[in-house]
Amino acid sequence: MEQEEIAPSVETINITDNDVNLDKEKFSKGLMTLLTPVIEEMDSRIVAVKASQKELNKEIERLLAELQLFVEATESPPIQPSIQKLVTARKKLTTTNQTLKTVHDRIERMYAQLSKETTMKRHSFF
Repeated sequence: MEQEEIAPSVETINITDNDVNLDKEKFSKGLMTLLTPVIEEMDSRIVAVKASQKELNKEIERLLAELQLFVEATESPPIQPSIQKLVTARKKLTTTNQTLKTVHDRIERMYAQLSKETTMKRHSFF
């Protein structure tokens, strides 16, 4: 014998507000059970990070204080003569570059003139 499937009708499904409330409570409890350990773990890690950041900040402050003492205790080397030498060298280099450009331009003009004359001499032979 074949079994006939019976489709549920509106009369056979009877869900009450009480059932829905119980399902919501079960879902809420299950979700809380699932998320509570994760939240507690994250909270403890955040607290640890904050403590680590405080420790790091204290260490940075200590190092800054030591560096400040070191800067105040040492005399800076005289660098003005070196700066003046660099300025003088830069001026000389600029002058030399300008001279080289002028010479290069003159050579280009001479080469162009020489090329013209060579071309004219070739044409005059033929």
